[in-house]
Amino acid sequence: MLRRLTGSHLPDMFEFSKYTGAGNDFVVARADERADATGPELARRVSSRRTGVGTDGLILVYPRPGGIRVRFFNPDGSEFSTCGNGSRCAARYAADEGLVDPDGFVLETPAGEIEARVESDRVGLDYRIEVGMRGPLTVEGPVGPTDSWLVHIGVPHLVLPLEVLPEGPIEEICRPLRSLETLGPEGANVNFVSLSDPTTGAIRTFERGVEAETLACGSGSMAAVFALLAHGSGGDRVTLRVRGGDELEIRIGDTRRPDGGQRDVRLAGPAVRLFEGRFPDSIFTPRD
Repeated sequence: MLRRLTGSHLPDMFEFSKYTGAGNDFVVARADERADATGPELARRVSSRRTGVGTDGLILVYPRPGGIRVRFFNPDGSEFSTCGNGSRCAARYAADEGLVDPDGFVLETPAGEIEARVESDRVGLDYRIEVGMRGPLTVEGPVGPTDSWLVHIGVPHLVLPLEVLPEGPIEEICRPLRSLETLGPEGANVNFVSLSDPTTGAIRTFERGVEAETLACGSGSMAAVFALLAHGSGGDRVTLRVRGGDELEIRIGDTRRPDGGQRDVRLAGPAVRLFEGRFPDSIFTPRD
């Protein structure tokens, strides 16, 4: 939040907090007029790991009656409509800043409204969100041709259910998948998911915009559960261990194949404030 520090030798500052949701890290800040107007460029600057904070994205928070509204930006400045881990971080930020009642409030995203509840270091989100699916689509996976599902859950995710998750870096495998022509001009995030039993498993996610593997992805984990249901290997309640080591709990309210209609989905997992900081006012100055 931009604050006028009267009586101080410091110039105007843009204040922020850094949060992590299961290893997916974000700069979260209360929006003002300039942050709102410069969101894409601001995201590129604060996300830089050499000249900024180093983060998976920027979240701008707008207080509103009964809750908050949020905007999500990737490190490359592209704006997207929903993010499970980012929404949990935004909810925790709003509770930490005293903007909401942590026992229950509404978090508004471009993809719709979410009921949020903050309990200690865990945040539960209840979605009523439009979900669509295409598949199975045969793609070249880590071990050859593999059935996959394209799940639209606010953002598109290509999900590949596997017997065993690949070891080592996945970027070289995922970059061609992320940009497959069948996924459309903007491509999709890529998720590899494997179950140890119908209710527990693990997931690895390559995120577009970040263009690399991230330690967690909430929307990807929710998409994975829909794909597992279509694959016939998962149930309506699944706990997935993400690359960062934390666990995300997903519950699907309607197990029918998604057809583009509204579905009830619950996502619960950790959200923790790491630190606070300030950027000088010059972060809003356009670059040549």
